[in-house]
Amino acid sequence: MDAFGQAALDFLEGNSDKFIYVESETMEDDVIPVKHLFRTYKEMPICEQVALKNAKGKVLDVGGGVGSHCLYLQEKGIDSTLLDYSSGLCKVASRRGVKSVIEQEFFSWNTCEKYDSILFMMNGIGIGGSTELFHKTIEKSFKILNNGGQILFDSTNISFCYEQDDGSLLIPLNIEYYGFVRFKLRYKNQEDNWFNWAYYDPKKIRELLPIRYRFEILNQDGPAYCGKITLK
Repeated sequence: MDAFGQAALDFLEGNSDKFIYVESETMEDDVIPVKHLFRTYKEMPICEQVALKNAKGKVLDVGGGVGSHCLYLQEKGIDSTLLDYSSGLCKVASRRGVKSVIEQEFFSWNTCEKYDSILFMMNGIGIGGSTELFHKTIEKSFKILNNGGQILFDSTNISFCYEQDDGSLLIPLNIEYYGFVRFKLRYKNQEDNWFNWAYYDPKKIRELLPIRYRFEILNQDGPAYCGKITLK
């Protein structure tokens, strides 16, 4: 069982530790309150709220976790499906009432279904933490999107982590891009393997996207923003 999945199951059963511990090779270590996974719409950051308000048609929530976004969309009468690789998170999402849950890893998942909106919440557009996997994410998404479909995501410009007192950025020469990070999660006695992730700033998104795609910022909230990607 992965750390997120175990923490979510424990929370539902009233057996929860308060935090998931996040260790990083490039950033300061951090904690994620387990309760944050179960946030209501009103408790979500504004960028997540904006993404959900812009979701339309048939929606796929990639890395949907315990189902907080899908549950909100269901309440609004929107056909939404949760996709997550974690068996624990999928079990919790189903128990919370998410009607359509798929336990699969995004890149290896094969489907004939088509969607109108694909969500990548909680910096989910950074899955895999490399430019190669960014391109793979975009290409796969538009293969399963209907004509006129959209990717909606929230991300964070983490350049502030390297900001000096005079406002300049001091970025180590040995890293390809400051938004590429490595994490390891720990919860109780459960410790996951190291994994790569990415926090793409808007400039990097524009740089990486092929010319046939359009990128819009729907909302900016400090270093965080909500973005939309469509075909031109």
